[in-house]
Amino acid sequence: MTRLLVRLLLIFMPLVRWPLRAWIRTKVTPTDLDELDLDLDKPVCYVLPAASVLDWLALEAVCVARGLPRPYLAGNRPPTVRRAVVLAVPVGRSRHRTELQRIVTRTLHDHSFDVQMVPVSVFWGRNPVQETSITRILFADSDRSSRLRKLLIVAINGRNTLVHFGQPVDYHTVMGQPATPGVLVRKLVRVLRVHFRRQRAATLGPGVSRRSQLIDTLIADPEVAHAITEGARREKKNVAVLRARAREYADEIAADHSNIAIGFMLRVLTWLWNRIYDGIDVKHLPRLRSAAHDNREIIYLPSHRSHMDYLLLSYILYQEGLALPQIAAGVNLNFWPVGGLLRRCGAFYLRRSFKGDRLYTAVFRAYVETLVARGQPMKFYPEGGRSRTGRLLVPKTGMLQMTVASALSASRDAPVSVVPVYIGYDRVMEVKGYFDELSGTRVKKGETMGDLVRGSTKVLSRKYGRVFVSFGEPIELQAFADKHLPDWRARMADLSLDARPKWLQGFVDTLATEVMCGINATATLNATGLASLVLLAAPQKSVAEDEMVRTLGLLAEVARACPYSKDASAPEPDGAAILAEAEPLMRLIRAPHAWGDILTVDSRQSVLLTYTRNNVMHLFALPSLIANFFAHFEQRNEKALLADAVELYPLLASELFLRWPVDDCRDALVETVNGLISCGLLTRTEKGTLKRPKAGSDGFAALNSLARIMRESLERYAMTATLLSHNLDTGTVERARFERQCQLMAERMALLTGRNSPEFFDARLFRNHVETLVRVGLLRREGSTLHIDAELRHLAEHALRLLGSDIRQSIAHLTSLSRLEDGAPSNALT
Repeated sequence: MTRLLVRLLLIFMPLVRWPLRAWIRTKVTPTDLDELDLDLDKPVCYVLPAASVLDWLALEAVCVARGLPRPYLAGNRPPTVRRAVVLAVPVGRSRHRTELQRIVTRTLHDHSFDVQMVPVSVFWGRNPVQETSITRILFADSDRSSRLRKLLIVAINGRNTLVHFGQPVDYHTVMGQPATPGVLVRKLVRVLRVHFRRQRAATLGPGVSRRSQLIDTLIADPEVAHAITEGARREKKNVAVLRARAREYADEIAADHSNIAIGFMLRVLTWLWNRIYDGIDVKHLPRLRSAAHDNREIIYLPSHRSHMDYLLLSYILYQEGLALPQIAAGVNLNFWPVGGLLRRCGAFYLRRSFKGDRLYTAVFRAYVETLVARGQPMKFYPEGGRSRTGRLLVPKTGMLQMTVASALSASRDAPVSVVPVYIGYDRVMEVKGYFDELSGTRVKKGETMGDLVRGSTKVLSRKYGRVFVSFGEPIELQAFADKHLPDWRARMADLSLDARPKWLQGFVDTLATEVMCGINATATLNATGLASLVLLAAPQKSVAEDEMVRTLGLLAEVARACPYSKDASAPEPDGAAILAEAEPLMRLIRAPHAWGDILTVDSRQSVLLTYTRNNVMHLFALPSLIANFFAHFEQRNEKALLADAVELYPLLASELFLRWPVDDCRDALVETVNGLISCGLLTRTEKGTLKRPKAGSDGFAALNSLARIMRESLERYAMTATLLSHNLDTGTVERARFERQCQLMAERMALLTGRNSPEFFDARLFRNHVETLVRVGLLRREGSTLHIDAELRHLAEHALRLLGSDIRQSIAHLTSLSRLEDGAPSNALT
């Protein structure tokens, strides 16, 4: 009977196959099917979660198009190398159980028989389950649908079909257990069902309530109800007034998921990316997919450099078949019509400051609690706002603390993974505005529809190169808490939601730093970033083309010989190819010369390129630090060099979020020295000294270029340490005044040396230096006063020793000036 049904199905299949293929539009994940690591010399068996002819035909169409073995109905024939088969997870005593048992029995009797069992999920539409929705009843896909309902689902959602290939199941582990074929089949079925359940959750996410229901839930939250009662008592108003205000807050905050809006934005973004970018490079997706498939809630914490970040990550996740996160967006973006559209694509809005508004804080915290409790993927920016300099900003931990408190609460045991995400661009479209803000010629203001319209005409008329998105190593939150806060379970059990104890803040600060280091650890060294490093390191921002090509190749080789991390990526050491890719994006100016062209940029463009340089300069932090010891010395004692470098490392690590702990930095520095030796930029003598290449050689030029990458940072360290050591007689300094002096000193230094670089005297960098010196014990805080340790004099001497005599003289002169008093910074650089 089964054979007869199969034959009839095959006879009438053409009547269904071609109309279906003409109608459906399939998206395949993983995009790169090499992730499956299939061996085409071994039999393949595709497994569907449920028996469905339409699912089989969709799978068949994809396999034919992508060059995978074509799936045939199993019937009574097991899979062979030439004939792959498809079967469904059996329910009850169906023919699929018989087919699966036949494969299992064949394996038990013939140990040479090897089959790759590939689970395949077909999603007709990408709709999260809409609770109590009539649309769900009729058209939303489900694991078990009647034939009529399946036809309706395909008719409505066929243009948005996702075919996901899972990793082949660990078939041999199951088969290696001593048991009867029936028992082994049951175990295999359990493994497959768990896989499909997790895959469905990873692709569609948790169920989504209607927005009105969600707002009612927030208002009924005990903490919100308590805040309403307390607010009414404090303000002497009716409870109904405060409840209405809380509802307004909830309405301002909450996202409003819409499949229509998501579909619209998908088409718009596909057109937009293709128009303004040359492509999107995505790295380390397999481990993200693995974390999502392990039934973990994912919290995405990306770097923030452009407004494009808001939808870029969601676009990639949607294209890769992963559940869309809800995105925390600043309330400044909630303007018509963008605000409503972003809200329907998963954005929820938060104010820049909650200070003084207990009711708003309670409502927002309840919203975050609800998302975490449901296992909803989330995305927010740990820096709080977009970086104006290209460096990662010191993280703002308010949102992260709320999320951590909710995820580690006693009522939740489900695992949570925090995923750092690096987002980089060949060119950032807002960079001109950033530097206008830093130099004081433009005041930061809220976005409006007029700004969007005016800006879009410029944006759409230009190309911005490539975008680079890289997913860092997921941080398993519970395991991280076990390591850094062993008694967290007992502490969280007694924690009220409005409490902010020091131990929790300390833990969140540690996590935030780990996230920032994780973002930098997965950075991509792109051509424009590398070329910007070389060009801006040149004294007059001008380089001969042949020297540029050689230096680019050598620095790319250094990036590979001294890898920042296993996840960071660097281009091939082909200087000519790197320059050819970077030149049009950097807007280089060629000055023809009989001995070869000179490459330069105008003064305005050189300022803008510092943003691109700052994106990737941390990748060369240690090589550049080592190179600086040879800027004014032909050779140095290796042991003494390493000791001085270790002393300077904490400042460098704090500014750039370097991934090595201070205790491990010496080993990293030794590896860096060995890498530079392998590239021919240093040589080690038998007497324990290190020597630089001869002047005039390519290696000498590359080492000098490498040293200049960190030169400005070392100058700032020298200024900070020298100013502090200048106050050792009193032993104290007033913090605000000191930070102001540092900023003014750096600004004056920039003027004296002709640098048009507002980010050189960014006040946040000096605040960060002070915090680092406090952490390493060279400063001690006491209210607004800083107590200076005498050992700081050694740090100042070591930092100054790396600088040229002219810079040392300028710092000494500026330190002694009595005019270093508080005052408004001049705008002479503009």
